[in-house]
Amino acid sequence: MISIEQVTCFTTVYELQSYSAASVQLNKARSTVRERINALEDLMGIELFTIEGKKAQPTSIAHRLYPRARLLARQSLEFENIAFSAYKGELSRISIYHDSSTPVQLLSLIDSSVKQKHNEIAIDWLQKDRNESLKRVEDGDAFIAIMPGLGNLHPTSGVGNINLGTCELGLFTAQRSSLPNHPISIAELSVELQLITENDRSNGLRHTNVSCHSEIVSSKTLLIEKLKQSGWTVSAKADMQPYIDKGEIRQLNLIEAPELIRQDCVLFYNLSSEASELESDIIATIAQIAKNYLKR
Repeated sequence: MISIEQVTCFTTVYELQSYSAASVQLNKARSTVRERINALEDLMGIELFTIEGKKAQPTSIAHRLYPRARLLARQSLEFENIAFSAYKGELSRISIYHDSSTPVQLLSLIDSSVKQKHNEIAIDWLQKDRNESLKRVEDGDAFIAIMPGLGNLHPTSGVGNINLGTCELGLFTAQRSSLPNHPISIAELSVELQLITENDRSNGLRHTNVSCHSEIVSSKTLLIEKLKQSGWTVSAKADMQPYIDKGEIRQLNLIEAPELIRQDCVLFYNLSSEASELESDIIATIAQIAKNYLKR
């Protein structure tokens, strides 16, 4: 009978094309990983990998088996995370990771709404890049992460996700900027100074590669102050509205590619939270608040 461990070893070696790298990721001895693959090959009577230099190259049958094997390995780990999640005791503090493109209004609304239902819980809000956030969620160091969706919604087997909707972004410049008031093309923007948050650049968002002349700023507050003097940027509309109302900043209209200023928003959580009624309730509350906000 084929075991889950054999399937997990197969999918990991397939993805990394290396027995050594797979052993590190699985925290197993290289010989153990090789034995599991050999046993699987003996049981099936086929060869799954050929060694070429230092790489384990998948055979044609391995390519055919991988999609189902990956799904099976993921489902097994999801079951394990939920079924064997230890009781964590009374929840008194949670950490929520977010990126710089998520509207501050939304984060504030989530904060007040969760505390209204669970006033005993302290919430730490930490701005991090996507890769670090997902790693922290998987390790249990972060309760959830609200991040841009970049295609692969299952980056790790221990992390679940909820699609919250689309966050509306906009292009902005100083009220006194030399950039025109009429709709502007991407070609025109590509030669103008673009101010980019360090967080957006780390997350590889599409709008960070528009201009050949850019500056990276880690602080959103500093970016706005710089924007009042020169350049243009992409930001959540809600975050820029107060500066528009003051007459300090104005919005630019783009001729083409409207998808450039729309960003999917996804909530990532550790699957072990599904074993806790309290954690599941908090996640459901946050998801509903975010969905309602992003529909406006």
